[in-house]
Formats: sequence, structure tokens, C-alpha cells
Amino acid sequence: MLFRENPSLHSRINANFAGMKRIILFSILLLQTISICAQERFYIQTDKSFYAPGDTVWFRAHLMDAATNTPVSRSRFVYIELHDQQTDTLIVRMMIRGDEDGVFANALLLPKEILGGVYTLVGYTQWMRNFGSDSFCYQPLTVVGGQRARGHRIPEEVLTKLSADVIISGKAATNKALMTFDIDVRDKDGYPLRGIYAISVTDYDVVKPDSLFGDIRQSLLRQQLSYKPDTLSSVIFPYQEEQFITGRIKGTLRSKIKNPHLHVVNTLTGQRHEFELGDSTRFALAVDNPEGCTYMLEATDHRGGKSFIKLIVDSLTFPRVKLPQYALSSIATDTAIINRMSQSHSSYDGILLDEVIKVGSHRPIKSPISHRLGAPSFMLTEGHPKLKATRNVETLLRTMGVKHGVTDNGTPYLFALIHIIDEHGKHQQVSIDQLSSSDIKQIDMYRGFKSLKEPDIIVIQLKPDAKNRGKGGPNMVAVRQLGYSIPIKFYSPQYIDDCTKDIPDFRTTLYWNPKVKTDSTGKAKVQFYASDVSKRYLVTIEGISDNGFLVHQQQVIE
Repeated sequence: MLFRENPSLHSRINANFAGMKRIILFSILLLQTISICAQERFYIQTDKSFYAPGDTVWFRAHLMDAATNTPVSRSRFVYIELHDQQTDTLIVRMMIRGDEDGVFANALLLPKEILGGVYTLVGYTQWMRNFGSDSFCYQPLTVVGGQRARGHRIPEEVLTKLSADVIISGKAATNKALMTFDIDVRDKDGYPLRGIYAISVTDYDVVKPDSLFGDIRQSLLRQQLSYKPDTLSSVIFPYQEEQFITGRIKGTLRSKIKNPHLHVVNTLTGQRHEFELGDSTRFALAVDNPEGCTYMLEATDHRGGKSFIKLIVDSLTFPRVKLPQYALSSIATDTAIINRMSQSHSSYDGILLDEVIKVGSHRPIKSPISHRLGAPSFMLTEGHPKLKATRNVETLLRTMGVKHGVTDNGTPYLFALIHIIDEHGKHQQVSIDQLSSSDIKQIDMYRGFKSLKEPDIIVIQLKPDAKNRGKGGPNMVAVRQLGYSIPIKFYSPQYIDDCTKDIPDFRTTLYWNPKVKTDSTGKAKVQFYASDVSKRYLVTIEGISDNGFLVHQQQVIE
């Protein structure tokens, strides 16, 4: 078809094109605004509904866009906190870094002396802090021996319409036999749903579904109902894509330091860097900061001089959360279940290497105060699995059951008198923030009387090469910030020979995988070995498909 030039038509076409350009430009700006200011939703999935003291909580944090309901990883780091519901205190805080697929998963070790009852898991990102702590994720965590939280469940017929269809097929086995389960995830029209989901398999005779509280569908639906798109007036906390150490360099004689230099040493890797600040006295240092890593910072002038220079490093801030008040169930957890979970935790230590330690050949640390304290309540020596699994010393002491609390501004603290000594028993002027678990030769803990509200007494003996850590003038600072937790992989035994089959196995969580990928047909397959006693299995799959479908299914395999 031949078009002839028409001046009036040409002008109308130009006008239409100009209008279309404005519409397209407006749409692009709108999408960019939504992308920049979009809220995030958060859900914490755990491997089971309740735990024993000293147990391991396997979890995955599901992060999604509040506007599109699709998985997002604009924030590279998420924060997980465990709070004591009764005393309103922080027990542990973890930073989780997303992997190459944007999956946030790890494990949380419960203290052996934690009391039974309801605790609260809190999840958030730095970006979510712009919208207030009400936008955070709050989920109860139950430790056996106390009451359970009772939530207001949304009717199942409503939730079923919002979630995908999942088929789990397989045959139950026992006596350490190999089991295979097939997973098929589809939408309501039968089309396959690709995604990365988390799957747990637990002993159904011990771990029943949580009938008193919700799941990913209820949690995210409640967040959707409270969604407020226009609440962001200013961005204080950007999307956290990196970790930073910030601070400033100043002169102690009220004079500005010209062209200061900042020297940085990563004590974990030994890498050294020097940065020239020019006319600025402030700095923001992007770092790769795993848990337990210490950075030594030193400020000098442009000639390398160190006199009359002070280095100031900014402290990290954390939000103050308001814990929800749960209605508690009147029926406590069955005593038989408590005994079985305790049996599971203790009998399987031979494989998990969790709390096994030979103390016969070790003696209490000789220090100026140890002879007045008697025998320690707990002893941790070089080579213990906890020293290898937890780099951060404060986190390590918390898992040992050391008393702790939180200040009014949300900063956690240990309610303990901590004495750090060298191999000769000489006191060292160094804080635990400047130490890593790899610096420690032995820890002795002396329990304070609870009735008298006495603090615990901790004696930490350092290895010979760690006793000079943290010494320096005002121009030098050892920085130990909250780092991302090193991922812990779920251990699933492989019973392929008779030697391993002789080890007693009473696990309650038999399989946990936070990254089960379905293919283009919506299918996936998982394999694991049964325990000695399990006969019925509760399979739980949760997550969000690539195109935004909520996925939740619990099924008993017998």
C-alpha cells in the first residue's frame, strides 16, 4: 500500500508521536519510581513448628516486591533477630547475605539453657526501615516446655484460592532406607510454575503442623492488606547492596588534616590497602565483612605522620522493634514430645558434632580470679565445633547461655564480667569486639546466681598470636561490626555402608533444602535417608514462583 504525503496528516502524526513519547516517558518514570520506592514483604520459613533447647533452627527468608508479588533481591542483605517474648530482650541478631540466586538461608543455634515458651523471629531489610518497624516480619517461634502462640487464621478456602496447586508423591520408609519424593507445582489453570522453593521433611509423629498460627500465605496476605504505597517521604536507608565502614579523620589540635590517608588491613585475609582522602575528612569504605572479621584502620597525614590525629568510626544502628502480643494456648506441649526431641538432639550428636566435648583432659584456666570461683559451669576448648561454626565471640557466648539483654536504643549487651588473658594468665586490654573465635584457646564460664541477679563470669584465654590484638593510638581503630553469617549447610547422612548404619538416628528434621528448583515443567525431585524410628513424614514446601504465585503445601507421607 502506497502512502502519499499529506501535510495536515503529517502534522497530526507528529502530534500523536509527541503525545505517545510523553506517555512512554511518563510510564518509564512511573516504573522507575515504583522500582526505587517499592516496599518489600518478608516471610521467615523454618523447618518445623517448634524446637527443643539447644536445637538448630533452619530457616529461609522469602523477600518479595509488595507491588508485583514477585521475588526480589534488590537488598543483598537481610536481618534476622530472635527476641525473648517475656522479657522483651534480644537473644541473637544475624545478617544474612543472599546467594547467587537471591536466596537468603542459614541456621540459628538456640542456647541449651533457653526456657520453654514463645519467642519472636523478626525479619527486615535496611530498606524496610524507611517504612517503620510495623512493616517488619514478626513470627512466633515455640520452644517446647511452654505454651504456644495462637493466631487468627484466615479461612483455608480463602487461602486455597490465592496459592498454587502442589502435588507431593512418594513412599514412606524407615530403618535408614533411601526415600524419593517428587514435587509438581502448577497454577490454577494447570500451567507449571518455575521457582526456587524451600522444603522440609519432619517426623510427623513428633512434629505436627502448626494449627494455631499461619503460613506464608497468611503472613504475606496480612502484609498486603496493610500495604501503604505513599508512606515514604524520604529515603534514609537505601537498598543495602554492600557493607560499609564509615567515619572521619580529624586533628586533635582543632586543625584540619590536609590530604589524610587511611590504611586498612583485613585481619582475616591479610589484605592491605591505602586510600587518599584528598580534601575530605570523611570516608565510606566498602568491605566484604563476614561474621568474625576484624578490620584494622589507621589514619595518617600525607607524609605518613601519626601524631595529633584521631580516627573516629561510626557505629552501626539497628531498629527498635515492638513485639506483638500473642494469645497463648492453654495446652502445653506434650511431655512425650519433649522427651523425644531431647533424645533426637542428644543421640545424634555423634553425627552432627554439635555439643560433644571431652573435658577429662582439660583443666580450668589459671587466672587471678579462677582460684576463687571453683569449677567452671561450662568449658569450651580449642577444637570444639562451636568455635569453628561461630566466628563472632559475642554470638558464641550467647549460644553458650551467657546472660544478655538489650539497651534502650536496641544495642545488645552481655550481662557478664569478661576477663581476657594470655597464655600466662596476664590480663589483656582488648574487647571481644576485636576478637574472633579463631583467637581463642579456651573459654570458662562461671554461672551467676539467678536469684541474686548476678552476672556470669567469663574467662577467655587467647592463643599466643592474638594477645596484641587491638593495641594502638587514637589514630588506629580495630573495627568489628556485625558481619554476614557464614552459611551452614544442613547435614543429611548418607547410609551407604554398614558402618554408618550402626550410629543411632532419631532425627526429627530429616531433610531441609532452602533451594529446590523446579524446572520448566514445574517438577523437582528430592532424596534423603530415613531415620531409625520415623514411619510417617510431614512434607512442607513454601515459596514464591518466579511469576508471583504463593506456594504452600503440607502433606503427610505414610
